[in-house]
Amino acid sequence: MEAHEGDRPLSVLGAHAGGASGTTRRHCVWECRTAAWRQEVTRGPSDGSGYRRAMETLTGKVAVVTGAANGLGLGLAEAFAEAGMNVVLADIDVDRLGAAVNTIRARGSQALGVPTDVADADAVQRLRDATFAEFGTAHVLCNNAGIGAGGKLIEPIDTLVWRHVFDVDFFAILHGVNAFLPRILEQGEGHVVNTSSRQGLVPSPHLGPYPCAKFASVAFTEMLSTELAEVNSPVGATVLTPGGVLTAPILEAHRRYESGEAVDATMKEFLAARVADAVEPIEVGRLVVRAILARRLYVNTHRETIAWVRERAERMAIDAEELGTLR
Repeated sequence: MEAHEGDRPLSVLGAHAGGASGTTRRHCVWECRTAAWRQEVTRGPSDGSGYRRAMETLTGKVAVVTGAANGLGLGLAEAFAEAGMNVVLADIDVDRLGAAVNTIRARGSQALGVPTDVADADAVQRLRDATFAEFGTAHVLCNNAGIGAGGKLIEPIDTLVWRHVFDVDFFAILHGVNAFLPRILEQGEGHVVNTSSRQGLVPSPHLGPYPCAKFASVAFTEMLSTELAEVNSPVGATVLTPGGVLTAPILEAHRRYESGEAVDATMKEFLAARVADAVEPIEVGRLVVRAILARRLYVNTHRETIAWVRERAERMAIDAEELGTLR
């Protein structure tokens, strides 16, 4: 594989200057974070704001989507194609990947399928190389691939399962950013979308490593967005935290409990409610397209998620009020 001077690790965004006092540093970080969290007001540099404009159109540009063979990933790919983008689809499921590529081509977009195990950093580097060999560029990197797992924390924890979930749900995001972000920064235009889950904002019990990995992906994207803002980069970052989405796994689980193959009254009721309130993958994709064009950091599919986040914050405030704080 030919080396490229842009193929540098995450430190490409630069180290912070040393010597500042802790108070000054915290103030600077907060100002940069605030700027990043208010990306919707970004304007072109001609108005003196110093901020860079988000991409005004996606037509003719290139999106890379991992976990794109079906479900949410395919919905994202379809929405990007609908917006006029060419799409590189990556997935470990080779058979479904071919069908997904045909789906995107049927929408009139160019499409390339690249079998990829996102837990393998070298495989993601090969995905980047295939993308640039085919299209010469990439504008939107959508780190979407993910897996689920369950398990109670009060029972023995299978650390091998946890490591595998983190490899796919979190470290794959790092592999994607390491592979693609340096070149996206060099071209001066682009966007990174990381798929998390509302479990990354408001965790539920009995889901083992899944919410923990998704929390990490939210934090990573927030940090990335802030660091991009610190260097006044035109590249944006978005974290997708969807609620119920009508994908094959949730529909199959619902079928099993409804048919009696699996028996658990609580889970049956939970899945029935999730399916009734779930949204179509392509609708999520269209929401992400809007977020990229508006340079928004957070994308949520259900307003109830926002209510739960507020309840969580209120719990923190109540505990702080009752216990007191040190500052």
